[in-house]
Amino acid sequence: MSARAPERQHHSRRVLQRDRILHAMVEVVAERGYADASLELVVAQAGVSRRTFYKCFANRDACFAELLDLASALALDLIACAFAREPAWQDGVRSALASLLAFLESEPVLARVWLVESLGAGSWVLERRERKLAALRELALASWPAAEARSPSPLKVDGAIASVLGVVQTHIVAGRPGPLTALVGPLTGLVVAQWLPPRLVAREVELGEQLAQTRRVVRPDTIPANVAIPAVLENPTAHRARRCVLFLADCPQASNREIAAAIGVAHQSQISKLLACLLTEGLITKRSAGVGKRNWWQLTPHGEQISLALREREVSASSQVQRSVLGLDLIRDTTEHPLPVVAAHAARASYLDRESRLSGDELDAREGHWAEAGAREAIFEEPC
Repeated sequence: MSARAPERQHHSRRVLQRDRILHAMVEVVAERGYADASLELVVAQAGVSRRTFYKCFANRDACFAELLDLASALALDLIACAFAREPAWQDGVRSALASLLAFLESEPVLARVWLVESLGAGSWVLERRERKLAALRELALASWPAAEARSPSPLKVDGAIASVLGVVQTHIVAGRPGPLTALVGPLTGLVVAQWLPPRLVAREVELGEQLAQTRRVVRPDTIPANVAIPAVLENPTAHRARRCVLFLADCPQASNREIAAAIGVAHQSQISKLLACLLTEGLITKRSAGVGKRNWWQLTPHGEQISLALREREVSASSQVQRSVLGLDLIRDTTEHPLPVVAAHAARASYLDRESRLSGDELDAREGHWAEAGAREAIFEEPC
């Protein structure tokens, strides 16, 4: 074992603990609200001691703040990538809304905590929220073409953001039927109506509705019975690789940067290694628009079949462990949690929780075993 191995193991254990606590915070706040989400409930849900909690976070507020910041950062990255890949601002608005709503739809419990329950946590959360929304406003203003005559005012952008969030919050609180992505068309129209004439607004609404309909619906009869998921995706630590395949199934022609933002990889070297691995497996292929132009990735036909098999497995696993949250949406099995920044090691955390509620010493020993295994699978891990 190298001299850095103990250090890497300690880092992996700490990351596992933090992610398990963050995931527990989401579940407890969604069920009880932040005011009643006591530290005792959070550590019990996470299966860690109070001492471990305080090694990871200064207090309960700090833990909740990090959760909100992580969710905000991922949403902002998805929106930034959407604007960056579109040639016109209208296309950027439509693509950004589709990315945001797809993210919220895939994480109904987190969406409720982030957009609804956080409002009752106190003025400090509202101030933090306003800072994040200010960053979104600056992104929208920076994405507007300099040559566009009808440039937006900050106040109009703030109004558009508030309108979108208000519609989404109402959809969540009221438990309205239908997927969030069905709102892509109407919300696109709501935003662009400030700058476009009615005829063009109607066209944007139509394009948004078409984009919403492209979301993949997995049916068991579309999956060939003899499709075997490659071993590289069966690895418990390969959650990012699986997320990459599923993301490309929904968002073909994505760039390295867009994929990294969507699956929670911060370092360019890591996403390059992951894509190279999937390329070797024959799951993805790289395309180029020409010399000096944007490169992008898409699934191969074999990769398409594997994505369907992964999606069906996700649905099957979900149906076995779902539970109601406040009478609204259902929480899916954490072994395939779609938000890597909140549950980067959720597969291992779920494994530990399913076996039993271990004592502190036993849990530390078991986490050490997983950390050592994780160090050998560094291609799917964040670098130390």
